[in-house]
Amino acid sequence: MKNLFLFIFLASITIQAQENSNYTITINGEDFNYNLGDEFTYNAKKKGPLSILIYQNEMLTFNDGIVRFSHSKNFPVSETEIEDGIKQISAIGSTGIGVIIQEYQGIDPSFMLDLMLNEVTKESIEYGYEETQSPFEITLKDGKHLKGKKSMLEYQGSIDEWTILSYSWKDAGVLIITMSVDENNMNSENEFIQKFFDTLEILVD
Repeated sequence: MKNLFLFIFLASITIQAQENSNYTITINGEDFNYNLGDEFTYNAKKKGPLSILIYQNEMLTFNDGIVRFSHSKNFPVSETEIEDGIKQISAIGSTGIGVIIQEYQGIDPSFMLDLMLNEVTKESIEYGYEETQSPFEITLKDGKHLKGKKSMLEYQGSIDEWTILSYSWKDAGVLIITMSVDENNMNSENEFIQKFFDTLEILVD
C-alpha cells in the first residue's frame, strides 16, 4: 500500500477493456455496428469495387466487468496494475479534467477517503490554495449510492474541484476520483465528468 499514491497519475500503455462494439464499418455508404475481431459478412448489391471504412465511434464504452461507463474518444482510457489486488483506470483530458477509478480486491477502500483526498490536494494547499471540504454523494442510474467528499480549492480567482467517492462490497470496492482544474474556465471537456456519472454503472452486487 505504501506506493499507492505514487501511481495515481500513471497511465498504462495497454487498453484491454474497451467494448468491441465501439467501432463502425461503412461499406459503400452503409453504416454497420462492428465488433472488433469478429468476422463480418456483406452481401454486395452490385458488382464492382467496394469502398470500406472502419472507424472508432465518437462515444466509446469501457467495461472491465466491475465498472462500465461511456466516454469521448478524446478521453482515452488506460489501465494500470498498481500492486496485487489494486487496479487503476484513468481517463484524463489535455486540460487536466478527468477521472481515476481504483478497484480493490481483499480490502474495503472506503476508510481511505480522507487519506486519498488529503494526498491529492496537499500540494495545492501548500502552494497557497484555500480549501473548502463538504460531503458529496451521488446515486448512479443502476441505483447504487456512492458517498464521499468534495474539495474546492481557490487561489487568485482560480477554482479547482476534486471529488472522491467510494462503493464497497464484501472485502472489495472502488474509489472514484474526479478532478476539474480551473472550474471558472469553462470548456467542452467540463462535460466529461457529468457524462461519466450519467453513464457509470458498478456491475458488482
